[in-house]
Amino acid sequence: MIRLIVSDLDGCLFDGNGHLPEDFEETFQLMQRNGVVFAAASGRSVQGVAPHFAAWDQQIAMITDNGACGFLGGKRLWAEALPKSRWFPVVRAARTFQGLRCIGCGMDEIWLEHTEQLDETSVRELKKYYPSWRDVHYDDLKEDLIKLALFYYGDIEKDVYPQFSQLMDQSLSVKVTSTTWIDVFDKRISKGRGVALLQEKLGISKEKTIVFGDYPNDLSMAEYAFRSFAPSNAHPDVKACFTDVIRSNLEGGVTETIRKELYRQGMG
Repeated sequence: MIRLIVSDLDGCLFDGNGHLPEDFEETFQLMQRNGVVFAAASGRSVQGVAPHFAAWDQQIAMITDNGACGFLGGKRLWAEALPKSRWFPVVRAARTFQGLRCIGCGMDEIWLEHTEQLDETSVRELKKYYPSWRDVHYDDLKEDLIKLALFYYGDIEKDVYPQFSQLMDQSLSVKVTSTTWIDVFDKRISKGRGVALLQEKLGISKEKTIVFGDYPNDLSMAEYAFRSFAPSNAHPDVKACFTDVIRSNLEGGVTETIRKELYRQGMG
């Protein structure tokens, strides 16, 4: 019987406007009635995830920053950060790519430099994922960071990733998370590891877990689930590796599939 459902957000659970589908409340109540834990898993930091689930913050789990942080019932379960000696070389490398911008994701703050150079289009895009931030020059910032998010208008997988990934040391993961974003974080971290940590905390096995994802940073979650679902709009690598392909995020494929799977197991 399903006891844990983990879903990516952007391009997966969220609709084309970055909102929860209209039937999420109905689907969530079905999970609640049957003792199923729902976990939102995202490359976003908690500041970009929690507001969407404010009505259910005491009931859901969150795996944020590609697995670097985990939350349950509004409380942080784990957090793993990079010291400046490890994240600052990423900033230096990013500065050599024209049009590539760094977002420093701290434990409780989001940091950007040269915010005066942001145009309105960039501000709108950034605020989809990071509702607020503080201005800083990274040379002066001494804090540990959970990750660095890299933002680029264009095809980041084609134009930036091949060259940028070669500049990183082997202890860091460089993951394309959408057409305009790359996340850089500790290589030991993944969404899959986040699922495993949450399973351990809840006492729920792989055989009672299903996951949903759409981009390569979601691939590791499939290792910790007995079934994995990719929406039809997912990256080809994800559709090839996950067990099932479902309707797209624009068609509410995730919530539709959750209800179907729970009904199939007699959870009405």
